Amino acid sequence: MDMRSFLERSPLFANVEPALARHLASIATTQSYRRREHLWRAGDEPQSLMLVRNGLVKLVRAAAHGRSAICGLFGPGSAIGELALIKGIPFPTSTIAATDSVVVACIPRVEALDALRRDAALSLNLLCSLETRLALLHDKIDVLSAGSVEARLATLLLKFYEQLGDDFDDGTSRIPVPLSRQELADLVSTSFETAIRVVSRWEREGIVSTDADGFTLKNMAALRKASGLASVAKAEVVSLPSSAAGR
Repeated sequence: MDMRSFLERSPLFANVEPALARHLASIATTQSYRRREHLWRAGDEPQSLMLVRNGLVKLVRAAAHGRSAICGLFGPGSAIGELALIKGIPFPTSTIAATDSVVVACIPRVEALDALRRDAALSLNLLCSLETRLALLHDKIDVLSAGSVEARLATLLLKFYEQLGDDFDDGTSRIPVPLSRQELADLVSTSFETAIRVVSRWEREGIVSTDADGFTLKNMAALRKASGLASVAKAEVVSLPSSAAGR
């Protein structure tokens, strides 16, 4: 997909003047990253408006005792770092490639700000994007208030599924989100050992299987029962707890 087609299909550019979209596409550049590479670090100055073209990126914030807390995951079509870009302040979080390959489109900050001033639809879309960030708080509450560690982990996986999951003919579903056991533990505010016990039991019971590239959900009904949720609403961005306190 060429740059213009990508921008036109991005939610941020819905109903934007075609001439403006063409201009921004002509000046946008592409940057590629490998897993664990930083797109930026906390404290860096924003240089461009970034939109994820391929892969997943994770926003992380420094936590106590030298650890990092994952604040969110963003996939294709998502704008990232836009609030810092608009305010002209250093990034409060670091952003890291979470998949083997990540490709982002970059529009220079000066051009992006000028476009926002010129096009009401673009400004409105950006406001909607920022409003979506508020939904992160709701999802954090859903995860951390789900109850037991098992319920919190199940709720987290269901939220991943609703945003990024793929269903297969054999009745299983795939979540292509590579997370370590420690990351899972941090996301639901529990210990590494407790997260391992829950996930290992799920694997033995045929509910979930894990590998280096993500999760396979084999028994969705059991996972929903464990979460205590009847249904999970779709969201543009997976919302993740920023607290990494152990249990």
